[in-house]
Amino acid sequence: MRSLGLLASALALTACVMVKTEGTSGPLAWRVADPAIVPRNIHGQSVETYDFNLVVRNVTDRSVTLTRMERTIYGAGGGAPGRSTEAGRWELKPGAEQKFPLYSYEYCSDSQGCLYRGHNQPLWQILFTGSDDQNRQVESRFDIMLPPRPPLKPAELAPNRRP
Repeated sequence: MRSLGLLASALALTACVMVKTEGTSGPLAWRVADPAIVPRNIHGQSVETYDFNLVVRNVTDRSVTLTRMERTIYGAGGGAPGRSTEAGRWELKPGAEQKFPLYSYEYCSDSQGCLYRGHNQPLWQILFTGSDDQNRQVESRFDIMLPPRPPLKPAELAPNRRP
């Protein structure tokens, strides 16, 4: 009987959706703002992107200049992660915020379509590097787990009917 209770508890835990949309790492506090599903045309294919703003705030008493943002995006269900790096110069005085608009999408090249499309829960790994106003290196690493995307609306395949 005890093993049935443990099994039920384990199943309940795995059914929970993990979400992480804020935190602190190194000199930065971060949060996800304004998540939305946005239609776009990418590589000649109509896709619905999962957009959000990443808001980072300098939580130190020193000015920080971020010069590099590395992003890795993992989609639920596997597949190769997407990676990109952006160089820049983002200066943050103590308490100042910077907003970074980001999005992800699933690209499908299967001739029969992709069954998993539109249901993923992206995991973003972000690494910011730079220096503070005393020329000391700074680094902030964090994982963002967005809520699962709502499923795509089913397409109407039947011809229009008049009542």
